[in-house]
Amino acid sequence: MTTHILRSAVFFGFLSTMALPGTAAQESRGVAVEGYITSLNPSGFDVNAEHVAILPDTSFGMIGDKNTATDSPLRDAVQVGAYVEVVGPVDGHAKTVKGVKVLFRDDWDKKLSGFAVIDRVISTGTEPIFEADGYRVRMTSATETSFKGSLKSLADAGTNVWMRFEGKRNRDGVLLASKADFLPPKPVKFKAASGFEVYSFPFRPANSSTKAAPASQQGDLPLDGGKVKFGLLGGWHTIPADRALQDRVQRVGMKLVPAYQSRLASDDGSRIHFRFYAVEDNKFREDICSADGLILVPLTVIERLHSDDELAAVLASGIAANLQRQAARVVNENRVLFGGEVASQVAAAFVPGLDIAYWVGESVAANKIKIAMEEERGRVALALMANAEYDPWQAPEAWRLLAPKHLPQNVSSLKYPSRSGYQLGILNLQYKRTPAPNQPTLGADVSATKAGKS
Repeated sequence: MTTHILRSAVFFGFLSTMALPGTAAQESRGVAVEGYITSLNPSGFDVNAEHVAILPDTSFGMIGDKNTATDSPLRDAVQVGAYVEVVGPVDGHAKTVKGVKVLFRDDWDKKLSGFAVIDRVISTGTEPIFEADGYRVRMTSATETSFKGSLKSLADAGTNVWMRFEGKRNRDGVLLASKADFLPPKPVKFKAASGFEVYSFPFRPANSSTKAAPASQQGDLPLDGGKVKFGLLGGWHTIPADRALQDRVQRVGMKLVPAYQSRLASDDGSRIHFRFYAVEDNKFREDICSADGLILVPLTVIERLHSDDELAAVLASGIAANLQRQAARVVNENRVLFGGEVASQVAAAFVPGLDIAYWVGESVAANKIKIAMEEERGRVALALMANAEYDPWQAPEAWRLLAPKHLPQNVSSLKYPSRSGYQLGILNLQYKRTPAPNQPTLGADVSATKAGKS
């Protein structure tokens, strides 16, 4: 399977649709299947386990356009991560959609914006490129820039500086900034509603009757079978005294931490004391992280994943949450949405893995904030993986393996959850690759090998 950039003015969107719909038929529009292309095969492609056959008379076009053509250059745009709508009859016996029309979503002209810490300087000079918010952001001669505090020019901008930006991507996946504001690093501080908005993980040493203390006060947690609690109503969970297991989790996690973080002084308010541990739990199927760098990964997660690359996808998600200080931002945004009511209502919806209570209720605006934060974590996690030389293309696979409560016997039948779909859209544009001949394609049954567990 080979992915290429479009040779026509098409940008496979990844911001406006977060669901990975798969097989939902839409008779009113004649759409038989829609979603992200998850694998290619000799006869066509799959959209989340739904096979689409490409025929000689299949025509191609853009969603919303009336004109399609069989000889369109978009025929070459069929790549993993592209978002498509397919019109055509469904062959129930062959379980295949015969593609009459394949329509691509075009977000090429979509304006993107963000506010995030610069975690890497890709290039310097008159048109530097910064990595922030999971994007590669280039300054150009047309970029409107402003600087706050001690920052006076682009020469002062670097890692650990915060940047607010707007712009559009080019065909290389680089965001060309139309505007960029630079702010000196300032750790986010806020007064949270105790026990509701931020929950401090208590830690209790093994065979100890002493009162539990916040894990943030423990430094590196001792590997003696101590216990940690990570939920308002949850019980205690053991940190296994398995040195080989814990060393692996710590090694993979620390490799993902951006280099600039380790260069910060120990008393720098921007420095995060990252720690990574395996923990006994059979409920959560994702990272569980606090706002002070403690990132836990349940044993059930580790057992489902087949490589360090997939484990890196989960740990990178927790690192991304810490780097972006999402907990503080949610508290602020919740208060904007709900005012003083948040402290009394927020306990109704605790979101594990973010170390915060997040009141969603019936608010569309609140749900949009949650989605935007999940997107951000997904983007930043891919960047962290790529920078650490882990394969970012394994991130969608990791979340696919973790999605169901119980794995089916045939792993290849698993569908991709929404976060995998979003990451596929990012990967298609920003992390193009040509896999090795023996590398399984997306959607392949990877349960036969469990490399990287040592």
